[in-house]
Amino acid sequence: MKKTHNASFRRALALAYGTVLLFALLITAIYNLVSPRLFAQNKIDDLIPKGKIISGYIESCLRGEMSSAYLVPLIGRSTAQWEATVWVVDTYGDTLIRTQQIDGRRVGKLPAKLSKSMLPQVLSGQIATHVGSMEDLNTPSSRSPFSILHSTALNALGLIIEEQPDSSEEVMNGRLVAVALPIRFMGEVVGAVFMAQSMTEIMSGMQALSNTIMLSLVTVALLLLPMVLFFASRVSRPVARMRTVALTMASGDLSVRADDTSNDEFGELGSALNYLSSELGSTISSLEMERNRLQSLINGLSEGIIAVDASGSTTLINPAVCDLLRLDEQNAREKAPDVFAMFDEALTSGETLRKTIWQDDVALHVSVSPLHKQDGTTAGCVGIISDVTSSERLEQTRRDYVANVSHELRTPLTAMRALIEPLRDGLIKTESQRQQTYDVVLRETMRLSRLVNDMLELSRLQSGTASMARSVFSPKPMLNLIRDTYSPYAEDYQQTFIYDVPDTLPDVTGNPDRTQQVLIALLDNAFKYTPEGGMVTLSAALSGDVIRISVTDTGVGISEADLPHVFDRFYKVDKSHHSKGTGLGLAIAYEIMRQLGEEMTVESELGKGTRFSFTLHTAKKTHSIEKTAL
Repeated sequence: MKKTHNASFRRALALAYGTVLLFALLITAIYNLVSPRLFAQNKIDDLIPKGKIISGYIESCLRGEMSSAYLVPLIGRSTAQWEATVWVVDTYGDTLIRTQQIDGRRVGKLPAKLSKSMLPQVLSGQIATHVGSMEDLNTPSSRSPFSILHSTALNALGLIIEEQPDSSEEVMNGRLVAVALPIRFMGEVVGAVFMAQSMTEIMSGMQALSNTIMLSLVTVALLLLPMVLFFASRVSRPVARMRTVALTMASGDLSVRADDTSNDEFGELGSALNYLSSELGSTISSLEMERNRLQSLINGLSEGIIAVDASGSTTLINPAVCDLLRLDEQNAREKAPDVFAMFDEALTSGETLRKTIWQDDVALHVSVSPLHKQDGTTAGCVGIISDVTSSERLEQTRRDYVANVSHELRTPLTAMRALIEPLRDGLIKTESQRQQTYDVVLRETMRLSRLVNDMLELSRLQSGTASMARSVFSPKPMLNLIRDTYSPYAEDYQQTFIYDVPDTLPDVTGNPDRTQQVLIALLDNAFKYTPEGGMVTLSAALSGDVIRISVTDTGVGISEADLPHVFDRFYKVDKSHHSKGTGLGLAIAYEIMRQLGEEMTVESELGKGTRFSFTLHTAKKTHSIEKTAL
């Protein structure tokens, strides 16, 4: 944060102070560009009056108002007197009077280039000026004197001084400022006054002004530095604060607000940031609510959902996946390689895959669908895992039911056909054989009738159309009747029948006929699968507000794998005893108890016997009866 603040401060400082420095540099550049011409023009404006004075002195001499002996002192023995080098020439350009010294050096005659270039204009009565070097002058091929008569008038005054070395060419090298003015006598131009000065001398004379300007610019820049620092700080401080607010918002804290009290662009920016924060907070809150709602929905689904990205990395696994596949998120790919292999294949092929796999005793239907981008590439996959164990078992039950019904019907039908065909063909001759045949046909017909009746009874129970009227009754007489019925039956089969019922039992709420039907089915089943010398026990015990009636035998028992299917239709524990029943008795008994709102359970150990029990609620408690079909 401090680094960014320093950067913005440096930028603002560089902008403000750079503007000041650029202004100073521009002023300096413009001054250096324009000042030579201005100084040269100022020098010309200064030399012209001086030249007119010298021309006036010479005119006075020509008119006899002044002695020629005074001309040289008046013109001066050095350039300091007129701040320029002076030449007085005739109409031919011959030097008559000149400044005697330039910085201690003697001055020669007027340079020929100045004379040839400027003298024609002067002789025409005009003032000639020149700024620049000697090479910039345009010189005619020959000179043309204007007035020989008046030109000799200057010579008649005896103004020609002794010859001196011609060193003016060396003195006047480089850029210079030159002025030439006409000398008039009797209305005619009889000569010219030339005045010249080097630009170096002019600029050196103005150096003090240049130094003053530069010093002023430096002083102004230094004086403006505190103001520039203050201005840069005022500019960078709001930017740094806005950045702090923006970073705080980016980190998730949308409650922070920027300063929007100022009436400038920073205030407008602060208001915009505050509005953005408010809108973002509202949007993020809505998105979080939708995300949580979607997450709750996904987590609450009984189907498992797995999502992977384009690289195959898992991005979503809901809890149902862990329950169905019996794994956790960390080892999902290692524990369920078959499932994740489908994701890899879907990412490669870009097609939807469906497959049913078995995880131990659970059937899982896996559907993997790829997610496509607008350009057609695969961005990932979403898979749905459903537990189809119930539907698979229901389908298997349906197939088993059809097979069992077909098997149970085929046995008596085959037997009856085998007996009826000989009767039809007259193969049975004696009356005793016919009677035996009739007995077998009747027995098989009754067996077939029992099978159909049991199937219809189970169907009515499951559809809820069977009579299940409930009333209050005493279970003791019913149990005593069952005891009296099965005691002789046990003696015939050399089995022991134990009756363990208390002398007094409270009244119960239920259907006595259906309860008796269940007891008969359980006892028939117990005696049927208990070998000779075995023991069958009918017992009843009061536990709270329920009476639990149990039928226990010491028969073949039921394996642990068969226990969950004991109450299924046509299910027979001992497959070798297929002729001992239809396989619907226990299913009917279980459905009766369920319709009456009671509970039926089974406990068994293979080779040691089985214990079936069901409950009867006493008449003191009213409870609801479940009537929905399976």
